[in-house]
Amino acid sequence: MNTRSARRLNSWLQLVLVALIIILVNLWASDHFLRVDVTDNKNYTLDLKTRSLVWNLERPLVAKVYFTEGLQAPYNNHRTILIDQLEELRAYAKGWLKLEVVDPTNIRELEAEARSFGILPVDYRFQTHHTAELKKVYMGVAFVYGDRQETLPAITHIQTLEYDLARALRSLLEDVERPILALTTGHGEPDIIGGGGPLQSLSTRIQESYEIKLIDLGNGEPIPEDTDALWIIGPQKSFSEEALFQVDQYMMRGGALGVFVTNTKPDMRSLRAQSVYHGLDGLLGHYGIRLNRDLVVDRKQNGVMNFPVRQGNTVRSVQINYPLIPTTALLQKDALVMRGIDLLTLPFISSIDLMDLPVGVEAQVWAKTSSQSGRIKGVMTIDPKAYRLRAPTEETGQWPVLVSLNGSWSSYFSDRDVPQNGPFGVRPVIKAGAPARLVVSGSADMVANNIGLMLNIADWMMQDESLIAIRSKVARIISFPPQELATEQRIKLINLLGGSSVLFCFGLLLRLVQSRRRSRSAA
Repeated sequence: MNTRSARRLNSWLQLVLVALIIILVNLWASDHFLRVDVTDNKNYTLDLKTRSLVWNLERPLVAKVYFTEGLQAPYNNHRTILIDQLEELRAYAKGWLKLEVVDPTNIRELEAEARSFGILPVDYRFQTHHTAELKKVYMGVAFVYGDRQETLPAITHIQTLEYDLARALRSLLEDVERPILALTTGHGEPDIIGGGGPLQSLSTRIQESYEIKLIDLGNGEPIPEDTDALWIIGPQKSFSEEALFQVDQYMMRGGALGVFVTNTKPDMRSLRAQSVYHGLDGLLGHYGIRLNRDLVVDRKQNGVMNFPVRQGNTVRSVQINYPLIPTTALLQKDALVMRGIDLLTLPFISSIDLMDLPVGVEAQVWAKTSSQSGRIKGVMTIDPKAYRLRAPTEETGQWPVLVSLNGSWSSYFSDRDVPQNGPFGVRPVIKAGAPARLVVSGSADMVANNIGLMLNIADWMMQDESLIAIRSKVARIISFPPQELATEQRIKLINLLGGSSVLFCFGLLLRLVQSRRRSRSAA
């Protein structure tokens, strides 16, 4: 065999071996899943809790993706990321997860099928210097498991996609009753369920995992045994002794209590500060928390607020930085409840002091204000002009504004008269409590301004901490900001000609080098 034949045979053998290796790798990859994720928070790798949802499937689980193709960024990435995460789930499902991806747009049978799962078309708008689109598109997924089904009807954002998938799968696969989060009523608390705005958004998000119930305290009946967590948000009237007794006994049974109350609220018409008396100071003091009657001020790190400003004969609303809405990044980062939280907004918040805690009770300061912040007692006005300079009585420091306590307390009514109400007569008092959880903040307005944190707190109080880890994994698609038309055209020209120009120059340089070598060899 001559040299040329040997080289040809060697080339063919290499080609066959490469093809064989590719085939074997693909066969292996069909049953195995491998991904290298170098992000700090493993944003592109499913959490262990998410994967575990499909490990023990007992019958086929079908994921039906109805997604319109050909959408512009960022929605084209939404489809890719959704399918990518479902493919990863399928790799861990041991063959039980079947994935079906279709574009139902303008196909009558598929559109009817999507609607049967509750997936309806949503408005899609896209506009550039050259094109403008307005149409109805599909961006949903339905899971079918036997005679049960769960749907994500519109995936319009992917920041919490894994959490949404995990929530839907858990609701579908785990046949358990949803925990109950109770909200107190009867003391002027805001309407979280039907009030609209951010509070209703929070309510909607909470009800994805938990059942919300309203409890009117003070009627003599104990808080129901099946209440997993109790929140007191923004009462405007004082709690009666009967209501305090109900809350205290709930804690003695090992409950989880969240207290988010405001001591000072603004009157935007008169720009006066109004004191709020909720009657919870004694109960909180017994548990080791002093919620001070002050307001925290921060002139450097704060949020914005609309204020009426007179200009000539007209009055218009202007957004200004407002010291009475401090913001803070001084968070207890090693606390699981702070996973995925970078900044808190704390309108009209009072500082908190931790007192002598009972033996066995542990406290954590989850958030405190910046070192430039101050606290002022006896606030009379909310006019921003009054806070340009520090007041003589203002104390400067880092003030705790959100704390948690975990442990066992004695009853607030151990040495107090037990209130009697109606036909219930003499009632027993649980004087030594079971292990309980307590979260306290001196601002009711922080609830609507920090929805991610409130969802984490709900999970922490329900001791469903795996959801915190999944929700905190925020996937972000980095995109360029909109450009001017001339800049956009230059970028397109560079993209079109840049690569080929580099290759042309490289080829020309290589040809020159080869020509010089030939010239030297000839010489």
